[in-house]
Amino acid sequence: MRKRNLDTLYQLLENYEERVAQRIALGELNRKLLPPGGCCFYWEPGENRQDKGKQRIVRVESYPLEDAKRSMYSQLIKHRGTIAGTFKGGGDHRQSLLRHHIGTALINKNREFCDTWEGETANAAVRKKEHLLETMVSRVSIQMEVLVIPFKNIDAIKLKYIEQNLIALLSNWGKKALDPPSSEWLGHYCGNVLVRDSGLWNTNGVMLKYDPQLISLLSVMLDP
Repeated sequence: MRKRNLDTLYQLLENYEERVAQRIALGELNRKLLPPGGCCFYWEPGENRQDKGKQRIVRVESYPLEDAKRSMYSQLIKHRGTIAGTFKGGGDHRQSLLRHHIGTALINKNREFCDTWEGETANAAVRKKEHLLETMVSRVSIQMEVLVIPFKNIDAIKLKYIEQNLIALLSNWGKKALDPPSSEWLGHYCGNVLVRDSGLWNTNGVMLKYDPQLISLLSVMLDP
């Protein structure tokens, strides 16, 4: 059942890409190309489905249209990192869980030490100390691509239902691994076990059981 639903999900997204929109690289974000809210599917170089020869989804997140303080564009540029200013080429992992996860993975993989990475706040001296690691994080994040689906005319509760069930469907946490990450996936080194065991750059929702009705809902919304 889960394998069939995964195949259907990927086919729905492939059809959507062919008809409506294409992926956007995080390193090439353009506010004009993004809706204020909706759902984002992340893809990463070198991460493929196990028997389809196509890329696998590595992260899902959503942005309610009602949340004016957290627009899709404002959060995606936090994932991407800064392109100008004092900390050009770096970023702020305290404003991006994705950057935080990537950072812990780089620390563990490279056997680095950064005693401030888990800190909740940082002054200019700390930001300067962390800048090299933040630039390494950006080199990873800007290679990711995002497929954006507006999902118009649905409220925040329904959008959260879609996000959480997508993550639960894609997650390999506590179940037979389908479309597992490659042996080279950076997430294997992440400091959060939920990322490592789920095969996703997500933590919320990876332990949940997905609702099979999700696929029927998406079929109507994505392939009318």
